[in-house]
Amino acid sequence: MDGMTHMRTLIAFNTATESENKIHDDAVASRFGFTGGLVPGVDVFAYLAHAPMAAWGRDWLAGGHMRARFTRPVYDGDPTTVESDADGAEGMVMRLSARGEACAAGSAKQTGAPAPRQLLAVAGMPAIETRPKASMESLKVGATLGTLRDVYTREVGLEHIAAVRDDATLYDDGRIANAAWLLRRANYVLADNVKLGPWIHVESTIDMHSLLIDGEALEVRAVVADNTDSKGHLIVTLDVQMLSGARHVMSCRHWAIYEPRQVRERA
Repeated sequence: MDGMTHMRTLIAFNTATESENKIHDDAVASRFGFTGGLVPGVDVFAYLAHAPMAAWGRDWLAGGHMRARFTRPVYDGDPTTVESDADGAEGMVMRLSARGEACAAGSAKQTGAPAPRQLLAVAGMPAIETRPKASMESLKVGATLGTLRDVYTREVGLEHIAAVRDDATLYDDGRIANAAWLLRRANYVLADNVKLGPWIHVESTIDMHSLLIDGEALEVRAVVADNTDSKGHLIVTLDVQMLSGARHVMSCRHWAIYEPRQVRERA
C-alpha cells in the first residue's frame, strides 16, 4: 500500500430490517434514542474490510488480521466515507464516518496464516423455541455454545457482497467467501444459542487462516470468553473458530452488548 490516504464513499444499507434483533428496526431503535434502525456492525465491518481486501487481495483473506470497533451508529441511507492509510510496510488503519461523525475505526495487516490454536469444543445447538434468555447465567464464562453449521455458496455470497456494497471481482465473482460474511456467523452462533432482545455488536478481531470456497461446509464453534457489566450494559465476549472439515478458516473474538442499559432501565 502506498503512503497516500485512500478514500471510498458509499450509501449505507440496513440489511437487517427483518432481523429478530429489533435494534435494526426504526421504531424500536428510536425508543432507545437512535435516529433509526442501526446498520449491523458486521456490515460496517464489511465497509472497512474492503480496504485491506482491495490493497492485498486473497493473500490477506487467506492469512490476514483485522480489528474493528463501532463507536456511533450508521443508519440506512447514510452517505458513508471510509479512509485508509498505510501503517508500516504490511499494515493499514481505517476510519469510517457518516453524517460528519466518526462512527468506526479499524486496523488490518498481512500476517500470513497464524498457527491454529487448540480446537474449541463442539456442543449441540438448542431448539430455537427453547433457547434460554441471554443472561449472566446462560452466557457463563467458559461455557461452550452450540455449534453452528452452514454451507457457503456463490449465490449467497453474491447477495451478501451486493448488500454490503463490496466488489464481487475481489472474490472471484462470489466463489470465495468474504470476511464479513464469515463474521456474520459469529452473530448467528450467539443469537441461535440464547434469546436476545435488542442488542448491539460493538467490536471484532479476526485472523484469517484459509479461503472458504463455493460449496464448502462451514462449522462455527464458540465459547464465552467474558461476560461483564460495563456502565450498565451487559457485554459478552465470544471466542469463535470457523472450520471447513479439519481446515481452519477464521478465528475471531467478538464483543456484543447483549442487554443495553436502556433495555435494563425499561425492565
